[in-house]
Amino acid sequence: MTMRKIRTFGLGLALGATVLGGALFAAQPSIAALVMGTPGNDVLFGKDDDVKENTVYHPAGTAADQSLSKGDVLLGFEGDDLLVGLLGIDLLDGGPGDDVIVGGTEQATLPNQDFQLGGDGNDVNVWAGGDGSEVFVGGNGTDAIVFAVIDRDMTTNIPTAKMIDGPNGQRGVVTANLLGAPGFCTLDRAPADSGYDWLVRFVRRTDNVLLVTVRVQGVEQVFCSSKAGVSAEWADLTTYSGGDLRPITLDRIREINPLAGAIVR
Repeated sequence: MTMRKIRTFGLGLALGATVLGGALFAAQPSIAALVMGTPGNDVLFGKDDDVKENTVYHPAGTAADQSLSKGDVLLGFEGDDLLVGLLGIDLLDGGPGDDVIVGGTEQATLPNQDFQLGGDGNDVNVWAGGDGSEVFVGGNGTDAIVFAVIDRDMTTNIPTAKMIDGPNGQRGVVTANLLGAPGFCTLDRAPADSGYDWLVRFVRRTDNVLLVTVRVQGVEQVFCSSKAGVSAEWADLTTYSGGDLRPITLDRIREINPLAGAIVR
């Protein structure tokens, strides 16, 4: 097994460090909305520091808002990366490798629309209720989108992450409750001129309220909680032609998509 150094970027000075699987990784002290990884396996968080209060970007006394309102650009480059945008409108690009991409856990705070690119490799995008309408372009490989309740610190709202063994050494993933998610998914073909393949919608189970529409392109798998709850459903988008998603067990998810299987419970 090739071991690669795990590096964590972007939590900012206010947080100082993040705990992953019991190991402490120091955050990098910089002030920029651009967070770049390395050729190895990285754990990247948005900094959320490009705001009006940051006089580097918004000089004191300036009337027009010069900030990006907590927007970040996260570039994973090579490696099996974990990218978490946190707040604001973020652009996340995993690059080559099997990446886990989370736009953020905005929990209905605005703005919360994220653009996520998997790149080459078998990538997994994780979305939780309240985290905004998104774009996920999977790229080459077998890519999946998971709709689940992401585990997070209830004070900081930062997703809980853990380290697992991967083909290229230790790598970070988030964890999420798939079976306990509050809704179910529907699929509609995207307009032919939109550039997307599917519109994946998440509907709240208790009152059939539409919570999100995620635009996807180059994505092969969708995993969601079921209409009835306490179980899971999925669609293989390479063969899907319409109708309800099919039942699936957690064990089967681990068989067909080990990376998604390491995330959900």
